[in-house]
Amino acid sequence: MPTSRSCDQCYAQKKKCQREKDLAKCIRCAHLALDCSTARYSRPPGRPARSKLLGPAAEIQVWASQERSSSKTSSSPNTDVQGVSPHSQSASTDTTSEQEPLVIDHINSSVGHGVQSKLPDILQELGRNQEPSTPAPEPTDEEFYELNDIFMIGPSFTKTFRQALNYSYLKAPHILRDMFSVMIRYMTNTMKPNTTAPAHAEIAEAAHLLRKYQVTEISNDNDALAVLVLGQSLAALDTFMVSTGSMLILRHSLYLVKPWYPQLAQVEFLDSVTVTPIFWEILECLIKRERPIIRPRIHRPHVVDRLFGLCVSLMPILYDLCEVSHEMKVQSQPQSQKLDIIEQQVLSWTPAEPPLQFSRFTDTEIMLLRVQASIYRSATLLLIHRVKYPLSCQDGIAVSYANDIMEEKDKILLHGGPDLKLQFGCFPLYLALLEIPLRPESLWKSLTKLSYRPACAEQFFAFHRYFWQRRWDGFKGSLFDLIDNGPTFMAVP
Repeated sequence: MPTSRSCDQCYAQKKKCQREKDLAKCIRCAHLALDCSTARYSRPPGRPARSKLLGPAAEIQVWASQERSSSKTSSSPNTDVQGVSPHSQSASTDTTSEQEPLVIDHINSSVGHGVQSKLPDILQELGRNQEPSTPAPEPTDEEFYELNDIFMIGPSFTKTFRQALNYSYLKAPHILRDMFSVMIRYMTNTMKPNTTAPAHAEIAEAAHLLRKYQVTEISNDNDALAVLVLGQSLAALDTFMVSTGSMLILRHSLYLVKPWYPQLAQVEFLDSVTVTPIFWEILECLIKRERPIIRPRIHRPHVVDRLFGLCVSLMPILYDLCEVSHEMKVQSQPQSQKLDIIEQQVLSWTPAEPPLQFSRFTDTEIMLLRVQASIYRSATLLLIHRVKYPLSCQDGIAVSYANDIMEEKDKILLHGGPDLKLQFGCFPLYLALLEIPLRPESLWKSLTKLSYRPACAEQFFAFHRYFWQRRWDGFKGSLFDLIDNGPTFMAVP
């Protein structure tokens, strides 16, 4: 006889759970291809036990109650997403209730009390699930950086990035568990010498995650945070493996998260997972002349991002450039006064180096951060120039911006030695290669620690060959016409 208890998925989304005789899954889970389980924690009948404060502001109790059931979704009553308030619940509320979400309003206080050190590590959690009898030891920061170094400018970003990932995983493991499991296995394999391109099985796993991602629903801010992390992780996997839908994946996640973004952007220690996807999409919109989904909000002027370093304060200017460029594309205007204003803003822009926080970075990281800011400034000016002028028109100015980018690259590689990689300068350097006819294959080795060329690099190489063939054939139109009509490639940070 079918159980009368709602499955975990229907319960979490407050949907009616209907079952048919002799079917293992309920109708909704069968239709959406979801796992139909009833493993969630259930409260015993009667009045719940009185809440006890086990730590400062009760954060420890909040996290402990959530840890009891990794499959549980903290869902709020069905309301319009625009009306969700970050102050809808205090941290001292009875946390055993499955009906009220854990809000992000109290996160910053937990950071100050050091409670984040008690968060279960993602790698440790996944290791424990794979071998229940032998709990996995908590990895060191050095081990975490070794596994994820291509997502950070340097090791000084490890603690904040790790903390944000752990928090998002803890709050919505039902959304992130499979994604992190696949990502950890993939990144572990890429660290091995002589790694080849991803196998069919790895691509199939990513495709399965994508199908689950398409039916993910957001009920509260914790789900929104998890979807934001999931979207950028899936987009990164796609970039490495096949590079066919990375921006569709990323933009879909930003569209879903948009109502919650103003709230998430206020939380300082989540910057490492909220800044990157916004910036990445802006770069794509710059070369495609599209309008970004989310306008960035910079609440802290001295943010130093794990991927974009000191360029965070440049984001609003880049967003405005996307909008103006898109308007000129749609209206077919030759030039815009707004574009001149943005160009002056870029010319006067200087990255704000936080005097106190900056001391936590190594000398090499500080050098990388400053070079990255310099080449992104030059790349932005180069893009503005190409919005104004077609190819073969005032090429000398464009080449001078490209030379500035290449000279900064040469200086830092000469100073840092052969082991230094300018990992987060791909976007400016790719733009420079569209003005200076150099082979990108030789440049690629200085940009990454990956042991093989991912799909996104192969795509740009194909576009680069097409682009220069068209220029040598006498093409004198817009750079963006070639981008729209040539082989597909995507913006890589």
